[in-house]
Amino acid sequence: MTLPAPSPRSRRLAAITVVWAAAAVSPAARAQLGATVGIDSDYRFRGVSLSDSKPSLRLTVNHDVDTGPWAGTYLGASLTRAEVRDDTYLQTTGYAGYVTRPRDDRSFETGFSVSHFNRDASAYDYGELYAGVLAPRWSLRLSYSPDYFGQRVQTVYADASAYRTLDERARVFGHLGVLVPIAGTDRYGLPDSHRTRADGRIGIGWSAQALDLQLAWTSATRGGPYPAAYTGRRSAWVLSAAYSF
Repeated sequence: MTLPAPSPRSRRLAAITVVWAAAAVSPAARAQLGATVGIDSDYRFRGVSLSDSKPSLRLTVNHDVDTGPWAGTYLGASLTRAEVRDDTYLQTTGYAGYVTRPRDDRSFETGFSVSHFNRDASAYDYGELYAGVLAPRWSLRLSYSPDYFGQRVQTVYADASAYRTLDERARVFGHLGVLVPIAGTDRYGLPDSHRTRADGRIGIGWSAQALDLQLAWTSATRGGPYPAAYTGRRSAWVLSAAYSF
């Protein structure tokens, strides 16, 4: 399938992503810079496999501001191998946000993210604005995209996550999300591109110092404006390992 040439919007999104990635590793941020290297047996994004059900590596860098007038601000970037339209690309995601100080064990969060796919897949670049509520063991978030995965469809994604500790190292966790297309027309006329799509994830995690292991079962209904193949498996077990520096 021939992909369309990158639009001015795609080039702007790519530029913003590069700016946030550069900011995340700037000398001024190194004192509080964190990095995580991980591998997933299947790169699943909101229940959809973006790796053709194959293993995928990821690298994330993040900088949190703990003191001063910018306390509560964070920014970062991640690199992930993604498979889009029967080819492999590098997905770069930059993000930035702000979390308020806890009050009654709850904080409010707001921010945005921008994702860029390299080479001729940049037509799938997209951005999101999000806001949510964070508690010690659960979170709620609402995200809005004006052009989800470059599919010319506006979407709203609502999700809820929670976890419960079993001991000092083990925990169980769960996630539920719903993607709702609210406006626009899909550029390729893909089937079910305007159908609401729900996804869920439940699993167990184990942490020891900088190492974190997870095993989760994830599933999703059909529909939604995604560039991945619609014939892929809707459910899968996913094993993940991550090491933080």
